[in-house]
Amino acid sequence: MKIKKFKARNFTEALSLVKKELSEDAIILSTEEKKGLRPFVEVTAAVDYEINEKRCNGFPVRKSRKRMTGVKRQKGDTEGSDLGNAGVTACNGHPSVSNDSRYFRCTFTDEIKKEIGNLREMITDMKNNGYEMSLPSKKKMIFHFLRERAVREEFALRLCEHARDLNDIPSLLSADMRVMEQRVLDGIFTKESARQKKAIMFIGPTGVGKTTTIAKLAAHAIGNRKSAAIINLDAYRIGAVEQMRIYAKIMGIPFCIASDIKELKENLLNFAKSRDIIFIDTSGRNPRDELYINELLEISQIEFPFECHLLMGANCDDDFMIEAYRFYRRLPVDYISFTKIDEAVRFGTLYNLQLIYQKPVAYMTTGQKVPDDIEFATVSKLTNLILKKGWNAC
Repeated sequence: MKIKKFKARNFTEALSLVKKELSEDAIILSTEEKKGLRPFVEVTAAVDYEINEKRCNGFPVRKSRKRMTGVKRQKGDTEGSDLGNAGVTACNGHPSVSNDSRYFRCTFTDEIKKEIGNLREMITDMKNNGYEMSLPSKKKMIFHFLRERAVREEFALRLCEHARDLNDIPSLLSADMRVMEQRVLDGIFTKESARQKKAIMFIGPTGVGKTTTIAKLAAHAIGNRKSAAIINLDAYRIGAVEQMRIYAKIMGIPFCIASDIKELKENLLNFAKSRDIIFIDTSGRNPRDELYINELLEISQIEFPFECHLLMGANCDDDFMIEAYRFYRRLPVDYISFTKIDEAVRFGTLYNLQLIYQKPVAYMTTGQKVPDDIEFATVSKLTNLILKKGWNAC
């Protein structure tokens, strides 16, 4: 395997140099933009000649993908079938789509459901009657301040109701925030709890950065003298598999691909004999895909100490992330984390999802560099981020 850094005036030139020297099979490990009198970009790339040699000799790089569920696709079904289509029944004894539709109506937790419903009615009335004139001047200023930071209207009004002025907002935001407890964090990244074997499955939409995040967390675990392993279920993108394979090789940890539930169970039990923590990388697909959600649900029910971490991109559209909740909420999500913080401009979405999901935030990623560019969430970090516009402002 060969790893090399390339410097160029821009990313286009750097990628051309990578392809020219390391071939089309090279994997980009990190990118960084250097500023100064003569700005330039630095790209770290790698190529595994052993893998390329296997390809050239006609050996398969990975096994063909089998379905994660035992359900056969019926004629006329499509990969991204809409949950709204009536008459389709889910597999493995899961509720039918019509039952799911009723189930998904409970979008918020019981604690705030009634309150948010009342606020929505109030918003409608305010809009119909010119709501800006209905708010006192201080409340109006607070409301606009929060809306400029992408806090949803109903949540902004909820905060306005309890805030006397802008100085009250940080404490009110902090009171709503939940983060991973230190004892749980220690259980993953310190040696004290090495006896506890654990598997962590990462789920999330396409392109959210699961592969890179796993590499960062695995590096942190190794740095704290914990043994780790990686299982890849992403049979959809060959590039993602090879990228994870190279990360694992650099860190010196075992890596394998599981094409079905049986292989996943076997690998989990095998790694558990010598490894403290096992990271599971899943394929990124549309959360509206019923078969995909059922696959993840089946995996999460394996009899093994299991955590499910949902990754959402901070730069994603707020409506999409909230719509995705309707489908991800079927899964036993333990923690939510935010990626691509450095690519976002406004961070009210983090607050919106915190209220909707009611799950602790574990970590935030702030770039592509491995093992850097990841921070473990604290209430103060989240609050400061939401109140400021732009990652650089923090």
